[in-house]
Amino acid sequence: QQTRALSIDESCFEILYGGARGGGKTDAGIAWLLKGTADPKSTSLVIRRTHTDLRNWCDRARELYPHARVHGKPSIFEFPNGAKIYTGHLKDSDAYAQFQGWEIQRILLEEAGQIPSEEYYLKLISSSRSTISVKPQVFLTANPGGPGHAWLKRRFGIGKKASNKAFKDPI
Repeated sequence: QQTRALSIDESCFEILYGGARGGGKTDAGIAWLLKGTADPKSTSLVIRRTHTDLRNWCDRARELYPHARVHGKPSIFEFPNGAKIYTGHLKDSDAYAQFQGWEIQRILLEEAGQIPSEEYYLKLISSSRSTISVKPQVFLTANPGGPGHAWLKRRFGIGKKASNKAFKDPI
């Protein structure tokens, strides 16, 4: 499933990779972000619900990004060529607007089902745009359930017999 999720080309704006715990979704998201770091002007963003959740993601990313310099709070992963991956969390409803105005080529939303409404999600992805060689794209991971389960199912057309992944073409 990881291979399939990572093989989706850049013409697909939104990618949802869902399924039960232990399916490798976090590692797939970490690997997916690397695709954008080839361009030194690339800016990516990882979002988790809480700072505690984000710490676990950062620990795993440090293992898989051994050449990146990590600094700041929340952490920023800076690659030798200058590409950056910022991290953030959504501690309150105002946090969804903190990235407005940014130009972010790649956004990884870990545990998207924790985002309570599609409105908040749309605020987050509104900064996904690009004036460089990296096309804008959003990658979501999700476990079943959570406050955002219903809007994710609706947005990605997931039915009762859904597979554990979904893809959405550009809007």
